[in-house]
Amino acid sequence: MPKRFRVALITGATRGIGYNVGKEMVKRMPLTTTYMTSRHNVDGFQSILGMQLGAAARERAKFVRMDVRDLEAVNELKEKIVKKFGGLDILVNNAGIYHAPNKSLSVFPKQVQEILGINYWGTKNVIGSFFPHFKPHSRIVNITSNLGHIMSVKNMEDELKEALRLRFNSCNNEFELDGLLLKFQRDAIQGTWRKEGWPSCGYTVSKMAINAYTRILQRQFDEDDREDVVVNAVYPCTKHSKIDQSDMKILDDEEGARFVFYMAAVKPNSHGVFPRGAVIWNNSRVVDNRDGYTYNNKHQQQLPLEIEQV
Repeated sequence: MPKRFRVALITGATRGIGYNVGKEMVKRMPLTTTYMTSRHNVDGFQSILGMQLGAAARERAKFVRMDVRDLEAVNELKEKIVKKFGGLDILVNNAGIYHAPNKSLSVFPKQVQEILGINYWGTKNVIGSFFPHFKPHSRIVNITSNLGHIMSVKNMEDELKEALRLRFNSCNNEFELDGLLLKFQRDAIQGTWRKEGWPSCGYTVSKMAINAYTRILQRQFDEDDREDVVVNAVYPCTKHSKIDQSDMKILDDEEGARFVFYMAAVKPNSHGVFPRGAVIWNNSRVVDNRDGYTYNNKHQQQLPLEIEQV
C-alpha cells in the first residue's frame, strides 16, 4: 500500500495543548505537513520545535499567524493549503479564550462577544472555509471543556439547567444554532441574560455551542455523502490555570495531546465503532450530548482505537 502524504492544521498551536498536539503530529507523522497557527506572533517557534524534535521537524512544521476571527486570513491560508496539497486531512480547532465571569453590565457583554467571536464563530470560520476541501477519511477535532457540561453551571436551578440543555439539543441545523447564539449575545448586551435563562459564563455557552455544532456538522458530512469524514468534540482534561477542575482527573499537556492526536489520526473506519459527531472525554468515553453526560467518568472503559501510521 503506497504511503500517503497528508496535511494537518491546528489552531491555537503555540502553547499548551495546541502546541503539544502539533508536536505529537510532527514527531509521529513524518509524511504529514503540519500547519500550526496562533493569533499572536509565531516568530521563533519553528526553531524551538526543531531543537526539541530535530532539524527535519522544521521542514514538516509550518507556523502561521492567523486570527480565526479574521475570515480573510483564514481563507488566505486555506487557498495556500488547497493549492499545494489539494485539501485538508486533519483539523484540530483549539483556538479559544476564557474570561472569568464578570456580571457587570459594562463588562459581561464584551466578554461574551470576544469569547464567542473566537470559540464559536472563529471555529465556524475555519470549518466553513475548508468545508468543501476536506479529503476522504479526514478527521476534525473540536476542543471542548468540562465547562461545556451542563453540570458545571453554577447558581442555576435544575429546571433552568434542563431547559438550557434542551435549547442546544433542539437545534437541528447551523441556522438554528447560530440564532440561539445571537440571542445570547443580544440578551447579554441588553442585560437580560439571567432573566432569559442563560448562565453568567460566556465560555460555558461557547463550549455548549461547540458540542452542538459538532453533532450538526457530522450530520452535514453524512448527508453530503462525504467519504468517512469524521468530526468529534474532545475534552483532553488538561490543566487550565483559570478554570476550576477540582473534581476532574487532570492530565499534563503531553498526555492530553497524545489523546487528541489519537482522535485526529485514527485509521479509517477503525473497528467500525469510531465515534462520529460525539463529545469525548480524555479516557475515550463517548458522551451522548442528546441524552445527557456521564460526568467525571474517568473509570469507564476505553474505546479500542487504531492509529494510522504514516
